[in-house]
Amino acid sequence: MNFCKKLIVCFLAALLLMTACFSAFAIEYPCEGVANASSVRVRKKASTSGAQLTTLKKGEAVTVLEETIKENGDVWYKIETAKGKTGYVLSDYLSVPEKELIEAAEKSSKGVKMQLKITASCKDYNSVGKNWTHYYEWNGIKVEDGKMEAFVAPGVDLAVYARVREQDQKPETTTEKTYYTPTAEEVKKGFTVTQKIKVTENAGRFSGNSATWTITYTFSPVKK
Repeated sequence: MNFCKKLIVCFLAALLLMTACFSAFAIEYPCEGVANASSVRVRKKASTSGAQLTTLKKGEAVTVLEETIKENGDVWYKIETAKGKTGYVLSDYLSVPEKELIEAAEKSSKGVKMQLKITASCKDYNSVGKNWTHYYEWNGIKVEDGKMEAFVAPGVDLAVYARVREQDQKPETTTEKTYYTPTAEEVKKGFTVTQKIKVTENAGRFSGNSATWTITYTFSPVKK
């Protein structure tokens, strides 16, 4: 085999490996979603201007068919309700649990119940804005008030997700999902996962300015 052929084979092998790794982390549709707020609007199109088709009760399960990411960073899910109605829900109000990760940690003989605490800080708003909203998930489950408890196991991936949104007439949104594999020592003593999330102003005289948020996820064993 000449050098060029070897190079092509190596490239294809690396590409196949990357694809396999990505597929292991990606959520596959269709899957189950759960409304995480009361009176969640299901709209005819993926926009807040879309006509309202129906509403979901908090905790109501739906089938998530696909996701759409808008130019401003908002994520919309195309869903089907138990009654067969199809429409779109803003991801703010619908959680998509990563069941394989949750069940793997719960079933592991080395799994430990841990508490998650989240802190967020921004040193310089850089004229992007002063009013912000934050939304977090752990393995696809909404984290209420920055705290949550669940099982973590050595060698089992966990996913943390953050959405940071600056509030104005044309709000800027940035999302970030991180997969992390804790070690046995980390599960025993605790550990942190950190995200840097940059939000860029999209209009006005400060267009192009960016503010960077530091999100810190602190996992600690629950005391018995």
